[in-house]
Amino acid sequence: MGGTQPSPQTSGPRVSRSGQDPNARAPTMESGLDHHWLVGEPGWWKLPTDSSQHGNRRGETSPPESWPSTNAQEGGRGWTRQRLQPVAPSILLPLAWSPLFLLLSAIPLVLPERLPTDDQIVSALFFSLSWALVLVPLYMARSTQPMSGGTILSLPFDWATFAAASATFALHVLTSPLFGWASYALFWVAWFRTYRRIKRVLQIPSSRWLLPIDHSKWGSESMLPPEWQVTSESWTTGPIAALDCDCGRLAISGASRGDDRFLAIALIDRSGFVHDPFHIGPVGDALAAGPLSKPPVIDMGLEWPERLLALDAQKQDSAKTAGI
Repeated sequence: MGGTQPSPQTSGPRVSRSGQDPNARAPTMESGLDHHWLVGEPGWWKLPTDSSQHGNRRGETSPPESWPSTNAQEGGRGWTRQRLQPVAPSILLPLAWSPLFLLLSAIPLVLPERLPTDDQIVSALFFSLSWALVLVPLYMARSTQPMSGGTILSLPFDWATFAAASATFALHVLTSPLFGWASYALFWVAWFRTYRRIKRVLQIPSSRWLLPIDHSKWGSESMLPPEWQVTSESWTTGPIAALDCDCGRLAISGASRGDDRFLAIALIDRSGFVHDPFHIGPVGDALAAGPLSKPPVIDMGLEWPERLLALDAQKQDSAKTAGI
């Protein structure tokens, strides 16, 4: 009698019990957020996930008519705004706590020998924390922005008054204690002036404008006007060119998303933060009437990839059910 025959091996792809091919490539997190890449994630503005973000947001305006532009809903060819994550929440919350610790830093000196530890140490800790809550969030928020730049000394911080206050404090150690209170008053002046500088930075939206291109055909010297200072002749994901202006500099750099390549243009202020060059206000008006009255590149670029567009709910449902 013959033994049991081995069961025939089936050919074709292996399928798991769930009905999915285990070798199938899972969608990446980047591809899942493609439709938010231009308009921004709704959570940044405390909006529902399915909320529509058509049209301009507060403070935004359109480029001059000479610019071939489109938007994330229409697609086609032309420059399109890419909204960056707002930096205000990560800066303002620590900033709100900063004056409290600056105030507390004086209490151990006003009421000496009332604490179980050294008054000078407690005061120094409160003082250091008050300024760390200003500088660290500023530096971290700027570092998260693409195309940002600058050093810690270029942050919107009143370094001049802060240095004067520090020098006055040194005099109090060497001469009279009265210089200590003069120094403390100057530190408050530095805080309020720093607050005003931060406020001006946060008034302009954080965005840049993108143009999809064939990067293999890019040549900076031949495709940009002569007033632009070229830093890279070929396309790169870093800086390509810059143009100084009254409010900082206009910067052109390369950007990528998946296999797509883009030119990006943004306003970089003197503190290194990235801003939308087309915004409501005197700075935006001056740019639109001056250096950005015409686009820096005549080429209209390539068609915008559909996967990066912010489709409305009906189009999204059609895309999900296509092929079923």
